Amino acid sequence: MLIHHYDQATGEYINSGQPDVDPRNDTRWLVPASSTFDVPPPRTPTTWPFYLDGEWRLLPDFRGRICYRTDNGEPVEIAVAGKTPEELGLTTQPRPSHRHSWAKGAWAVPPELIVREKRDAAMAEFWRLMEVARRQTAGKADAYAAGLLDDEQVHNFKAWSAYQMALVSAIERDTFPDDVEWPPTPGPYVPPAASETNADVPDQPSEPNEAGNSAGADSA
Repeated sequence: MLIHHYDQATGEYINSGQPDVDPRNDTRWLVPASSTFDVPPPRTPTTWPFYLDGEWRLLPDFRGRICYRTDNGEPVEIAVAGKTPEELGLTTQPRPSHRHSWAKGAWAVPPELIVREKRDAAMAEFWRLMEVARRQTAGKADAYAAGLLDDEQVHNFKAWSAYQMALVSAIERDTFPDDVEWPPTPGPYVPPAASETNADVPDQPSEPNEAGNSAGADSA
């Protein structure tokens, strides 16, 4: 016969052992305080017996297990029995990343964070493209106004200035940043072809030959 000891304050099972015989009556066993002959129920890997209100109950036991704080994801080890991780503000699920927050019993990336990240990424690309464009027009505004730029420089200045305006228009659309379409990068300057330069010059009449016919004409 075994006697089973439990914590006086919490009822948590401590251990079992042989009871002592009553020295005044060898037919009786001594039952000290906070102990019982009632046999604790079989426990599982995550339960522990507690003697409460005159009977054994199996309560949660996650002692020695690594859990994670639901407020910041930091790992902790549970040191007491009788509480579930949820009751302690913990979870057995590790936090996937610093972007995840605990909500409705699971780790998830908050929708507002996804929206903010998408906007931040789009604005970072905007400023990268804008910096490229500004380098192309830097220091040329006064020269353009004074007519000091050649044809290629004028073309490039106008093209990159228009590109900057198109970039601003792209982020001012109602669909930004969910649906953003960046303008194409201005192409290189292409000078007018020689044939296009002479396109407006009228054809000259052919010189007559000795027979009075135009050069190259068939003889009668």
